[in-house]
Amino acid sequence: MRKHIAFGTLFLFLSLLSVSRLIAQPYSVKRLGIEQGLSNNYVVSIAQDKQGFLWFATEEGLNKFDGTRFITFYKNDPSKNSQSITGNELNRIYADPERPIVWIATQRDGLNAYNYHSQTFTAYQHDPQNPHSLITNDVTDIAASAEGTDGLWISTYYRGIDYLDITTGQFTHYNKTTVPALDCEQTWTVLDGGDDNLYIGHVNGGFSILSLKDKSVRNFKNEPDNPNSLPGNDVRTILKDSNRNIWLGTDRGLALYNAATQNFVTFRQNPNDKYGTLSSRIFSIKQLNDNRLWIASELNGIAILDLKQSQFLSPKQITFEFLREGDDNRSLSNASVRYIYQDSFNNIWIGTWGSGINFISSEPPLFTTIDYSPIPDNENSLNNKVVSSICTDRQGRLWVGTDGGGINVFENNRRIAIYKKETGDLQANSVLSAFRDSRDNLWFGAFQGSISHYNTRTKTFRSISPMGKSNLDVRAFYEDNQHRIWIGCSEGIFVYNPDNMEVIQHYHTGNSELHGNFIRSIAQDDKGRFWIGTFGDGMGVYSPDFHLVKKYIQREGFCSNTINHIYRDKQKRMWIATGDGLVCFNPASDSDYKTYQRKDGLVNTCIQAITEDQAGNIWFSSNKGIGCYVTKKDCFYYYGHSDDVPAGSCMSASVARNMDGSIYFGSINGVCCFTPNITMSELKTPPAIITEMKTFERLDNQENNDTFVSLLEGKEVELTHAQNTFSLTFNVQNYSLVNQMEYAYMLKGLENSWYTVNENNSVTFRNIPPGKYEFLIKARVHNQEWPDEATSLTIRINPPLWLTWWAKLVYILVSISIIYLILHAYKKKLDLESLYTLEKKNHEQEQELNQERLRFYTNITHELRTPLTLILGPLEDMQKDQSLPVKQAQKLSVIHQSALRLLNLINQILEFRKTETQNKKLCVCKGNIAPLIYETGLKYKELNQKTKIDFRIQIEKEEMLLFFDKEIVTIILDNLISNAIKYTEQGCITLSLYQTARNEVAYTEIKVSDTGYGISAEALPHIFDRYYQESGSHQASGTGIGLALVRNLVELHEGEIRVESTQNEGSTFYISLLTDNIYPNALHTDSTELAEKEERRDAVSKDIQDAAMDSGKPILLIVEDNEEIQNYIAESFSDSFEVITANNGEEGKQQALDHIPDIIVSDIMMPVMDGITLCRQLKDDVRTSHIPIILLTAKDSLQDKEEGYEVGADSYLTKPFSASLLRSRINNLLESRKKLVAQFQSQPTPNSHTALNEKRTLITEALSKLDNEFIGRITQLIEENLSSEKIDITYLSDKMCMSSSTLYRKMKALTGLSTNEYIRKVKMENAERLLLEGKYNISEIAYKVGMNSTGYFRQCFKDEFGVSPSDYLKQIKNHIKHFTET
Repeated sequence: MRKHIAFGTLFLFLSLLSVSRLIAQPYSVKRLGIEQGLSNNYVVSIAQDKQGFLWFATEEGLNKFDGTRFITFYKNDPSKNSQSITGNELNRIYADPERPIVWIATQRDGLNAYNYHSQTFTAYQHDPQNPHSLITNDVTDIAASAEGTDGLWISTYYRGIDYLDITTGQFTHYNKTTVPALDCEQTWTVLDGGDDNLYIGHVNGGFSILSLKDKSVRNFKNEPDNPNSLPGNDVRTILKDSNRNIWLGTDRGLALYNAATQNFVTFRQNPNDKYGTLSSRIFSIKQLNDNRLWIASELNGIAILDLKQSQFLSPKQITFEFLREGDDNRSLSNASVRYIYQDSFNNIWIGTWGSGINFISSEPPLFTTIDYSPIPDNENSLNNKVVSSICTDRQGRLWVGTDGGGINVFENNRRIAIYKKETGDLQANSVLSAFRDSRDNLWFGAFQGSISHYNTRTKTFRSISPMGKSNLDVRAFYEDNQHRIWIGCSEGIFVYNPDNMEVIQHYHTGNSELHGNFIRSIAQDDKGRFWIGTFGDGMGVYSPDFHLVKKYIQREGFCSNTINHIYRDKQKRMWIATGDGLVCFNPASDSDYKTYQRKDGLVNTCIQAITEDQAGNIWFSSNKGIGCYVTKKDCFYYYGHSDDVPAGSCMSASVARNMDGSIYFGSINGVCCFTPNITMSELKTPPAIITEMKTFERLDNQENNDTFVSLLEGKEVELTHAQNTFSLTFNVQNYSLVNQMEYAYMLKGLENSWYTVNENNSVTFRNIPPGKYEFLIKARVHNQEWPDEATSLTIRINPPLWLTWWAKLVYILVSISIIYLILHAYKKKLDLESLYTLEKKNHEQEQELNQERLRFYTNITHELRTPLTLILGPLEDMQKDQSLPVKQAQKLSVIHQSALRLLNLINQILEFRKTETQNKKLCVCKGNIAPLIYETGLKYKELNQKTKIDFRIQIEKEEMLLFFDKEIVTIILDNLISNAIKYTEQGCITLSLYQTARNEVAYTEIKVSDTGYGISAEALPHIFDRYYQESGSHQASGTGIGLALVRNLVELHEGEIRVESTQNEGSTFYISLLTDNIYPNALHTDSTELAEKEERRDAVSKDIQDAAMDSGKPILLIVEDNEEIQNYIAESFSDSFEVITANNGEEGKQQALDHIPDIIVSDIMMPVMDGITLCRQLKDDVRTSHIPIILLTAKDSLQDKEEGYEVGADSYLTKPFSASLLRSRINNLLESRKKLVAQFQSQPTPNSHTALNEKRTLITEALSKLDNEFIGRITQLIEENLSSEKIDITYLSDKMCMSSSTLYRKMKALTGLSTNEYIRKVKMENAERLLLEGKYNISEIAYKVGMNSTGYFRQCFKDEFGVSPSDYLKQIKNHIKHFTET
């Protein structure tokens, strides 16, 4: 009776299996491996934890997958990290459904439990001293206990089965020791059936069923003579399905255990198992949620059994679906499959042996690709990767034209035929266009292969060569309203009659209004007009009788001249795919069109092909994916490589739509296939999950810079103030949607705005201040709306110790104390500020008064020096007259001495003011001070008119070298000696110079002593005060500033002054200068400069007339606002110069430009334009830049002179001056110019190139930059026109933009040569160069330098070089010969 019941149960199960053959479902398989971060491609087990994360066990390491990245756990050195996995080689992982624990079975290192909340590992290993420890470290499988959640079954390789009580951590052993009936202790797998039975698969030991009630065992092994026995003894996997059937995977195939008969149903003889999958080693069996059984085998992929079949006659008739290895996205990456797992989203994960992970989404793919495979027998792929054309036939088959592989025909995603040139069906294998006409016949256009016509009734191809042309490039087909076939090619359009296959009309640019011959697309609108798109010539609209209505080209405002495709939609709109945008024409008007480009939402503007779905949405392909214009929303959706669209450009007009609504686009990487309803369907958006939080330590931290923060559901994260830089990683757990997701985040409390995440599913926050924040993250599926819900995480960043509440309380108390102190100090500060303001105001008033005094002294000095010039100048001239009577001469001498004394007084006042206002600068040079002392003393000794005074000069050594300022020392001695003479009636005045040492420091001292009235003891401390004058009967008249000036000048010279005096006995003044002081902060001048200046000043110049032009006297321009000085200078120089005058700088500039004078004398302080500006403008003008300029002024400070020299002044003269000194300066400047002219005019000698170069260097250094550029430009113009006879002064003046007279005077001034003479000189220098080259004879050289007469050339050459050209060559040769012999 029991036997009949068992057979009835088996028949009931088998009756569920259908005999009908299953059609293989085209699964879309994605692959993940070490390239994506997996630690190892040998994947042996897969699990999903409570949080939704997937775990993968491999031959090397444990991997956690968050949907984007893998986090790998390896075995570490225990001395470095005790919290690590104990081994890298793993067998199985099991995710605890109740606890945050993943259990890991290692091959040789025991059992591990990883708590992903605390991020810690717990190891369970064999301990010989503990009988309740793991029996052995070779763990092969982990299975849940059916009795509760506190126990696990552990299978081991050598020592049977262990039961782990998770609560106590103790193991109970089931092996031959405790269960003697157990045949084999070597186990691969274990299963708790929930029926008080434990099902055990052994290592080559068969299959055992252990009763947990009485520990009885039933052992099963393979019996070769019994077909109902276990097919193989190596049992790797056991599954109990939803019908409570036990399935076993053995080394010799799949088996179904019949509990009633205790026999096994095998499938080894199944005729449908053409690959032998059911007879090979089975590693994994999983029942999925759709009631299908997935069976993983070694070397034969996966077999799929549908448990919902309705009939069954015999196991041999069971039909399996197979998933095999292949190189396309519909196949497995490896035939050896070790594990199959279905996650909570019904996605399927497959672990392979050597090829990583294969993933099959539960959702239908948005896009699939028929791509290229190099394997000829691969029926899922193309034989060429570039798809240039597509069409479908009446049966829904897909005809794919490739660029080199002919035509591939697909039916139900399987390739059923290939038509190629080699098979005789086509004329060429590059099929660029495909079309189905209204009779369901197919037309194909090839590159240089004309047209192939396929008759679907006869299933035969026919070759068509329009008008006998067989090498056409056919790109477009179109059937018009009259059912004529329009064929667009490289030679225009052929119109065919499909009835007789004859050409009705051939349109091209030569016989019609067709705007271009290279046709890309043809369409007809609702008005019967033809729209013709070309490559490079834009688009034209033609009337039904083919007259051009309108042309659209780029230069007339159309977006592109490249037209890839033209399509008319259901709304009669015309859509144009161009090289730079998508264009839509409204049917109402040709001019009413809109161009869609990047600003309108297009990702790429190179549109290749267009079609329309059943809902009226416009789909188009581009160089960066697929786009859709959603008509109802008036917006664009974009689908790229992340949506499984093939990477790379799509092909022009390569598009087809099938009867079921499927759309196909051709690309350079295969056919992109999709169903718009699926692609645009609204998907349920999964919530975003925060997968990881990581803080970053400072770089100076020697430990690990990255710290992972544990994220517990519902709990806030608390960070220290040093952890205020952190990153958050997020994702969705449904991997099938990972690439379609977009994310937006907000850190509430920092910024209350949403930001989108660009890439990496991660965001980093840096230097976040202490406080409480809420991180919000939400996700949406690509092209869908943002949801309102968001995942949140509360983050609290604790303040540092110094920012805690009690620290702030201390700060408040301290702040109050400080505020009190500040207020108290502020009151004092106000009092001090009031006092300071008063003192500052007084100081400012004093400074302002000093400035006013300085301006007054400067101005009055200038005003006094100007008349002194007119006094001293004529006096010196009159004194030179030898014919004056003696009395008049004596009177003139008295006047001259008085004027000199007045000048000295003015200078003294000005020097005093300079020292008072720090405007006096020290300018030292190293030299012998003794001659200066001696000359100064000798001067006063000769001028002394008091006969009762003996003036003595005592100098210790004839040479005393030190740095000193000659001008300052002279002023000091003048004041001291003048005072000594003034206050001494009789006796002796001694001027002494000697060297001494005090405290080992060397000093050079000047001593002035007298035997005069002396200074009283009361007056002695004030003797150097300003304006101080001692009262008394012997007091002489004066200003009281002499000794004050002396003290200021001595201090400026970094020296010391002291005085010793006894009333009625005399006074002695000592000036001490440091002998070794080098004055680093002072101005330094070369000691030879003064001597050279004196030399030049005293030099006697030659006659001024020699420096003037041949036409007359040299021209002197005087620019002076004082009419008397102007007349004085003019009278003094009228005998030697042609004098012209100007009253200010503006007039002076105009006079200079009009007359080009030889020299200019100008005052500095003038109205309208001062002398400095005049000098700068003349030196910057090429017409006047060569003219020497002498500046006159009453200002004699070093700064004033520097300013004058900086703008280009050639000399500087201080008022008052004498006419003889001015004449000397003028003569020196003209003499220098004359020497420069002599350099230009010097005659070269043979082999004098070195001397010539030196001469040119001297000339260049002597001239200004502007004059050098002028001479260079003149020379360049001459050399550029060397062979021309027309080069003369007229030509050069025109090129130089100046008058002939101006050019002549400038050339004469710079070179001493007239313009024509200079032209001849340049020509002769070039003739010399050509002569030395030896390439030309004398006649040729004469012609090259623009001289047609050889005799005239010889004469000019002789005038220039002193010898004829032939003699010049001889001298050169003799010189070379002499040099060689020596």
